[in-house]
Amino acid sequence: MGFTLVVIIALFTVANRMVVQATDLTCVIGPHHKSSPSPEPNITADTACSRYSSLSCCTANTSHSIDQQNARELYNRHWDDCGGLTTECERYLKAEMCFFSCDPYVGQWKTSEMLSLLDVPVCASSCDKWFDACKDVPVCAQNWITDFKEDNITGRFHCVNNTCRTFAQRYQNGKGMCETVWGDEFRYVADNDNCMLIDFTGDNPNANVKKDISAAHSFELWQSSLSSLLAFLSYILLQF
Repeated sequence: MGFTLVVIIALFTVANRMVVQATDLTCVIGPHHKSSPSPEPNITADTACSRYSSLSCCTANTSHSIDQQNARELYNRHWDDCGGLTTECERYLKAEMCFFSCDPYVGQWKTSEMLSLLDVPVCASSCDKWFDACKDVPVCAQNWITDFKEDNITGRFHCVNNTCRTFAQRYQNGKGMCETVWGDEFRYVADNDNCMLIDFTGDNPNANVKKDISAAHSFELWQSSLSSLLAFLSYILLQF
């Protein structure tokens, strides 16, 4: 009976190790990101990134640039190559850029590459609101990472294919948009307690979202856990 109990406890320990969550705050690797988040009281309440003033991965200068210049000053990209943006679409594009630049909790999904994320679980409601805000706005790129090319002379990014089509024509819905516009950086997930919100008011709800890395590292975790379990059981058996 005692041996069985020991085995059960060991197996329970292995199972627990399979769910690992990232807790350390970190920022996306980029020229306009801090190395780690800190308060930014100079991000004023009337700016696009104001929701991140209490804890931010971006500086007040970056916030100001997003608010006043969209993506032009920071990354030399122009959202309005196909014509003017609607007020609501521009507001949401700014919210998304603030989310990427300033949110202190999105860094859990950063990669080792510059300005890169992978599989951030974005709430369906955020994707759908973004899509609805921009569905009638024309855009010349499908994937905003691969479908822009830098001009060697001006440094400005232009669409490789200059065909302008609306968000609705390109993406059909919020899911198609979120899982295409930035390649594989965002993942559209049903609203729950563990998905990220792009646009919100009040305290940052993303503080409660933790990356479950069990899927990404399941093989390594099983390997490590199994080795530990076998070593433990070998020790127990040697006692008999």
